[in-house]
Amino acid sequence: MISEMPNVKHLPAERVSSAQVVQEAENLGCANVKVISVHEITLGHWVRLRCQFGCSYFNQRHTCPTFTPTSDEMADILMHYSRAMIIEAPRSADVHSMVLNLETRLREKGFFRAFGMGALPCDLCDVCTIESQCKYPDQARPTLQACGIDVSQTLLNIGWDFAVKFQPCTEGHTIGMVLLD
Repeated sequence: MISEMPNVKHLPAERVSSAQVVQEAENLGCANVKVISVHEITLGHWVRLRCQFGCSYFNQRHTCPTFTPTSDEMADILMHYSRAMIIEAPRSADVHSMVLNLETRLREKGFFRAFGMGALPCDLCDVCTIESQCKYPDQARPTLQACGIDVSQTLLNIGWDFAVKFQPCTEGHTIGMVLLD
């Protein structure tokens, strides 16, 4: 496990309240927003297995397995965060841009580790440059499921049972997440 350097100084992101973070997302047009503890995020090895056996994007996109963190690696990553923001976009086409925009805005507010992900595969290129380097590494983000995040259970954990109907990696999925601090 990688630990942070104790003498590294960060802007005090803790001074930014959850209400202010929610307001940022609402200003972008998010339909629903909730700041949660990372302990409410459910991980499972079976989620990635479902990617491998059932998704045509497996090993075909830089943002899908086998190129993404495993659920064990994601568990280690989550240890460096205390909060995350779950968003529901009004349309599935909006999720990626909203998550990236929120990530950028939150970094400007001192959340230097802000990192966004959505539940839809990357569509930045017509054909993924899987044999070479990603053309858009500043915009490409792994899917929640690719990292072993059980989206449905996480949504149930936070009381969003209305959003559980969405099937991962399918059109109509409007869920995104930004890891905060």
